[in-house]
Amino acid sequence: MITRILVSIVGTIFNKTLSAGYLFNICLAYCAVFISTVQAQGHGAHAFKLSDIPTVTNKKSITLVAEDGFWTDHLKNELLPKFTQHTGVTVELIPMSLGDMYETQTKSLINGKGKYDLLTMEAGWSKEWATRGLTTPLNRLAAKYDNSGLHGIDEHLSAFYPNLLQILSYKGQSHSIPYNNYTMGNHYRKDLFEHPGEKAEFRKSYGYALAPPKSLNNLIDVARFFTRSKGEFLAGRILQHDFYGLTLMSGNKPHINDEFSSLLWGLGGSWLTPNYNNMGQIDHFTVKANSPEAIEAAKAYLNLLDFAAPSDENSAYLESAQALANDKVAMWPFAYNNLWSVSAQVERNIPGAQIGISSSPLGKPYTGAYALAVAYDSDNPEAAYWLLKYITSFEGQLAYAKGGGNPCRLDVALLEEFNSTEMFPVSGAFRQNHRDNLAWSDQVLNLGHFTSTAMGKIYPELMTTAYLIRSKQLTPKNALNQLQAKIYELQNLHGEIAAFNQVRTGDD
Repeated sequence: MITRILVSIVGTIFNKTLSAGYLFNICLAYCAVFISTVQAQGHGAHAFKLSDIPTVTNKKSITLVAEDGFWTDHLKNELLPKFTQHTGVTVELIPMSLGDMYETQTKSLINGKGKYDLLTMEAGWSKEWATRGLTTPLNRLAAKYDNSGLHGIDEHLSAFYPNLLQILSYKGQSHSIPYNNYTMGNHYRKDLFEHPGEKAEFRKSYGYALAPPKSLNNLIDVARFFTRSKGEFLAGRILQHDFYGLTLMSGNKPHINDEFSSLLWGLGGSWLTPNYNNMGQIDHFTVKANSPEAIEAAKAYLNLLDFAAPSDENSAYLESAQALANDKVAMWPFAYNNLWSVSAQVERNIPGAQIGISSSPLGKPYTGAYALAVAYDSDNPEAAYWLLKYITSFEGQLAYAKGGGNPCRLDVALLEEFNSTEMFPVSGAFRQNHRDNLAWSDQVLNLGHFTSTAMGKIYPELMTTAYLIRSKQLTPKNALNQLQAKIYELQNLHGEIAAFNQVRTGDD
C-alpha cells in the first residue's frame, strides 16, 4: 500500500505542473487511504459513533430526503430510530425517486423554502449546488457544532475513498459525504467462463484464452461467443431459452450514459476536459463530445446490442441485475457494484452457477456515489450535521454494508468479516470495488464529468444523446455533433468556467 501511494504521488508530480497546495491535498488524500486501511484492521474501534454526539441544543425536527427503496428502508429501520432516541430530535424521512430528486430539491433550495434539512444528491450535482451556495460547507458546520472542531470532520472524512471526496468537493472544501458507492464492475458467470468445454471452444474460435474482457474487441468477442439460441448447448447443457452474451442498461434512463461514459473513458476520450493552469486551477474546459473516441464508443455500443438481452426504453440497472440473476446472460460488464446482492442471487437461483467479478472492460468503470449534504436554508443545521455524520459513520456504513449496500468507507469495505463465504452474496464486490476506487483516485480531476459545476445540467443531455444513438433515431455522428453544441452552450451558460470547442467529427 505504501509503495502504491508513493508511486502515485511521484507520477502526479512528474505528469503535471501543480501548485504546492494542490500537491499537498493529493498527498493528504493518499495518506488518508493508508491511515484508513490501517484503521480497517482495528474494526473502526476509534471511529466516530452515535454515542459521541453531544447534547443537541436545537430539538426541532428535521427532514431527510432519501432515495426510495432499500436505502429508505435501511434508514427507517436501522439508523433514524437510534438517532432520535439518542438526540431527542425526530426525523421526517422523505422518500424520492432519483428522477425527481434534482429538480424537486433544487427548486425548493432556490426559493429558500427551508423544506429540506438534509439533502441527497448524485455526485454529479455536488459542485453545481456548492457553487450556487445551496449546500453548507462541512468545515463551517464543524467549527460551530462539533466538539472536536475541524479535526472532527477531517478525521471523519479520512476514512472515505479519495476519488469520491474529489468528486464531491468544491474548491478544496467538502460540502457533502458519500454514503452509497456505485462504482462499476463486471459481474460475470464464473462457472461459464471457467468451463473446460467453453474455454476450449473459445480458444479454437478466437485464438486466445477466455477470460473477463479487458479490451473493446475482447468484450465484443466474448459477448458474441456466449450468445446462444434455445436448443443449443451451453456448458454441457441444452438451453431451454435464448441466452445472451451480456446485459446493458440501454433504456431511456440516466444509466445508459454511465455505460457510454465507461466506454469513452476507456478509449481515452471524455465529454469535456478541464485544462489546468500552473496553479493547479481550472483555466477552461475543452468540449470533446464528438471526438473519434466518442464515435468509436457509440459504434461499439450499437455492436454490443446485437448480443445483449432484450430491453425496452424503461430498462435500467434492476433489469440488468435480474437478467444475470435469472440465467439469461453471461455477464453484466457495466454493473453498479451496489447491485451485487441482486446479481449474486444467480447462485441461489441456478444450480451450479457461480458469480465472479472483475473490473469493467477497458479499465475505466463509471465511478461515483450518492451523498448527503446540509441545506443552506436548514432550520436545524446542528441536528442535520450530526445526522449526516452518524449516517456516514463506521457504525452507519457497517449496517448499510451488511444489508447489501456498497460502502464508501475503506475501514468498512476492508473488514475481514466481509471475506467470509457466508458474506459473499452481500460483500463479494467490495474488494474489486476497492481496487477500482483506488485506481481512479485523483484521476477523476482529469474529466469534466467530475469537475464541471454545470454537470447537473449536462448529465441529462448525455442520457438523451446515448438513447438517441441506441434507438437509432440519430446516427452517432449527428447525435454527438448535437451533443457537442449542447455541452458548449450549457457549460458557458451555467458553469463557473468557460468552455471551448474542439470539433473533431469522425465518420459514421
